[in-house]
Amino acid sequence: MAILELSTIFYIYYKLLYVSRMFYNVLDKYRHSCVFHSVLEYRSFFLLDDFLFDILRRLPADILRYKARFVCRRWFSIITNRILRDHASFIVQRSSGPHTAIQVVIREEKHGLELEQQQLDIPCKFRLKSWCNEFLLIVDPNRKESLYVFNLMTKQALCLPGCMTSCGGHYTSKCGLALAFDGFKGIYKAIHVFMGPPIECKIIVFNRDISSHVCSMWKKIQVPSYDMGEGQYYWGNPVSVQGRYFHWDVHCSNYLVSIDMVKEKIFQMSLPAECNDDQVKRQYSLFEMSGFLALLDDVSWNHADLWILKDIQKMKWEKLQSISVPSYVNTRIYPVCSVISMRYLIFKKSSPKPGLFSYDLTNEVIKELNIHCGDSERCVVHSAAPSFL
Repeated sequence: MAILELSTIFYIYYKLLYVSRMFYNVLDKYRHSCVFHSVLEYRSFFLLDDFLFDILRRLPADILRYKARFVCRRWFSIITNRILRDHASFIVQRSSGPHTAIQVVIREEKHGLELEQQQLDIPCKFRLKSWCNEFLLIVDPNRKESLYVFNLMTKQALCLPGCMTSCGGHYTSKCGLALAFDGFKGIYKAIHVFMGPPIECKIIVFNRDISSHVCSMWKKIQVPSYDMGEGQYYWGNPVSVQGRYFHWDVHCSNYLVSIDMVKEKIFQMSLPAECNDDQVKRQYSLFEMSGFLALLDDVSWNHADLWILKDIQKMKWEKLQSISVPSYVNTRIYPVCSVISMRYLIFKKSSPKPGLFSYDLTNEVIKELNIHCGDSERCVVHSAAPSFL
């Protein structure tokens, strides 16, 4: 019986070499069958890791990221640590046109960077706020700014209950919204944070199976009393680090607003000492870099310092290097993400020639990427769950 089962699986694997798109249906069938579980018991006999790696890497990135890597721990390890490890993924949201959301996957190869683009089918007018695993957290402006969780794979949506607290509008930058996966409890969390003042924060919980339309009610998180100073605060897109910590640039020269989604603890994150200067109001940008929070500090029009947060508990920043921006760029650059090697930065440039570019930190070379991204278009970076379900 075992021989028959193994031969069947071998047939499936060889078919994957030629018809990778059919893999999802085969996988869904065998994942819940006794045949599949019997094969797992004999996994040491039928495929070496290198052979399995060569097969799996031929699958589309979305199948690998959202489905295949959750089949078993062995597949999770191979796909996460050997295939997706060097991938950077984000969504470009456009304000108009037939295709308002484009998923971009960038990976580092020996000869440089390779790009893949895929149009996303999201059946409503929306503003994307956060992206975790296969789920998007979106705001529908046509329905009193309702919050939805949308599954990219199943196309199912879950409308979250109203927060019952007015923040001035989810569609604008008057509040911060984020979506995270708690690997310790196996649940998803959406967070809503805004200025009262003081800072107020609420969290809602739901499971992976959103077809049941079951979720908790919003609960208030205790926030320490901080001296917020004066002025208006604006919440940009959250920067996710390790799928657990989220950081917001609230356009303050002294600190960031951060949250630990596992401990449900919100706190102020200090900036590097060189950036925290009331006499010189410098501009900075936040992004994730190889598992660390990174900060690009605009020292002058053609010079920037790159910092990474080496220790989140001690709030210890370390300057990675200084960057020289060529004069022909002629505008401020806005980092989007980086690849895992920490060699390439992906950044957005505004007018007069807007678009997405790569910056080689080793050779200090800037190259334009073949991705259209205008001044009014937004980039939302993917946040991956770090744990096997």
